Amino acid sequence: MELLELFQGVYHIDNPAVLRRLRDTVQVCRLKKGEVYLHEGERQSRVMLLWSGIVRGYYTDVNGSEHTDCFCARRGSPAMPPCGLYDPSPINLMTLTDCEFAVLPVDDAVNFIHESPDILHLYSNLLVASMQLHNRIKNTLCNYSAKQKYDWFLQAYPGLIFDVNNRYIASFLNMTPETLSRLRAADRKAGPTAGAPDGEKA
Repeated sequence: MELLELFQGVYHIDNPAVLRRLRDTVQVCRLKKGEVYLHEGERQSRVMLLWSGIVRGYYTDVNGSEHTDCFCARRGSPAMPPCGLYDPSPINLMTLTDCEFAVLPVDDAVNFIHESPDILHLYSNLLVASMQLHNRIKNTLCNYSAKQKYDWFLQAYPGLIFDVNNRYIASFLNMTPETLSRLRAADRKAGPTAGAPDGEKA
């Protein structure tokens, strides 16, 4: 992983002084598949920016059942909980594949935000993008039919349908695994799915 490629190529930061400071502060973190790196109620100590892999956010209800809250799979996305940097996490975060992150301590990230207009701008953009995505998810889950939710998922998370357990996706879309399986079967009969790379079938 080339850290400057993340900050220059993905985040479009070109200030040499900021890039030097980021290069000296940010570390690369690699986690294996199946690691829960942040637990519900725990305060995060690191800012985790995804470089590669897939992360699942989930919470546990009063009966002990897990519910998928979100997926993080896009390069550059914050693989972090939907809360303030110093707040207890409302969800657990678990790697669904081997993952690679750019990581820096929360205190250093806060200092960057306060001292650098470039980082403040980046932080604001990431917050807005996260808010828009969560609003879109909420609207989709509340107002769409099962088929519409499935079609939206294929468009919003290209290829993820092939890499993530059906149970997790069904939980995220608020449907049963059986319903999701029927939708996927119907898609296979109809032809290549919208989420399939290069015409691959699900």
